[in-house]
Amino acid sequence: MTDGRETANERTRFLDNENSDAEEVSTNKQETWSDLKPYVRPLLASNVISVVCGLNDGSIGAIIPRLKDYYSIPNETVSLLFLCNAFGYFLFAMVNGYIVHRLGQVGAMYFGAGILLVTYSFIVSGLPFGVMAALMVVQGAGIALLDAAMNVYTSSVPKATLMLNVLHANYALGAMLSPLVNGLLWRIDVSWRGMYVFMAIISFINIVLIAVGFHHIKIEDHQEDEEPTDHKDITRAAIRHRMTILGAIYNLVYVGLEVTVGGWGLTYLHEGRGGDKIVMSNVIAGYWTALAAGRIVLGYLCDKFGEKRMITIFTFITTAVLVGLWLLADIVIDSIGPLLPSMISLASKVLPRSLHATSIGFIAGTGAGGAALFPFITGQVAGKFGILAMPAVCLTMTVTMQIVWTFIPASKKSGAQDPLYGGLGKHSPPAVQGGQRLQG
Repeated sequence: MTDGRETANERTRFLDNENSDAEEVSTNKQETWSDLKPYVRPLLASNVISVVCGLNDGSIGAIIPRLKDYYSIPNETVSLLFLCNAFGYFLFAMVNGYIVHRLGQVGAMYFGAGILLVTYSFIVSGLPFGVMAALMVVQGAGIALLDAAMNVYTSSVPKATLMLNVLHANYALGAMLSPLVNGLLWRIDVSWRGMYVFMAIISFINIVLIAVGFHHIKIEDHQEDEEPTDHKDITRAAIRHRMTILGAIYNLVYVGLEVTVGGWGLTYLHEGRGGDKIVMSNVIAGYWTALAAGRIVLGYLCDKFGEKRMITIFTFITTAVLVGLWLLADIVIDSIGPLLPSMISLASKVLPRSLHATSIGFIAGTGAGGAALFPFITGQVAGKFGILAMPAVCLTMTVTMQIVWTFIPASKKSGAQDPLYGGLGKHSPPAVQGGQRLQG
């Protein structure tokens, strides 16, 4: 397995020649902090995007008890909001590559950020539940575009594994804000709509920072081939790649686990375990804080000892903690922190650079869909068996993650030899071999 310290040697570019051979060229120079200087401004903007995504994904779970009272609906009905979000995620995850192809990666960021601002502005009005559910579809679409863009950019800068862990730590910090803001609104007796006023303000700031952070930053720079690049060929190759398929399934379940615990955790602790609603809001904020810390501290271990080995260890730890949560006591889970960013980092090493935008965008987008799909399933289970069944659902997700992780390739070579690779490699068509270079 490739050691995390050899990240620089894993960074490659593809060179076209007369025989259409694609040779991987690795750099022997060890990446340093100074290599990040040209990327500071867009990285800061990307991390703010991550905070916005986390705030969004944590918001529904934080206000579930208040939504149930406001609309007089049970768990099964309120969980439809997660499902509607999932539909938006999936829809735009599927077309993310096309949108990037038409608007560029920065244009897709503006599109996604604008969608969020408009959607939050409508939700603030406290519209009927059916209208709010429809707006969740649009909201999910905006998050899918932003989520894909920040992962694509960050996975291609120096020290990508560490930067991805920092990026997703900020996602957890954003999610941490949701229960804190909700607790404050509860304390001062302000409607749940105050949450969306706050989110609309943050979304406007996000658009401003995208404009500043990515000003004169050109993310896509496709090599010119003798024949025009066929976007359909790239999309087909990317979707058929083993890393894309398994990475998307893994991400789908992982983010589902992460947001299920953060989303239904307050209801579990307040209604299932009888905890005080404001105190339990702080407990959920602690969960997201631990997740952020895990992405930095445990992410370092993934970088040092290798993603494949360490994610397996952390998954088994998470399984043990979930069993404890189910049978014994209330436990804050932080061992899942580095799983997502480390998987994205591994994907950036396994996948050809020309497929990064489409493949990583698809993986990230479907993973975000899990943030809606699995909380919806959990709501249905809670409606039938009670909210105390939540840890059992999460345990099932964890086991599924480990099964999928076992089959994810550990290196570019193992991915290229797989029959699902989609014809890439030295016999791939020139349209697919065109490289991508990120410029800071």
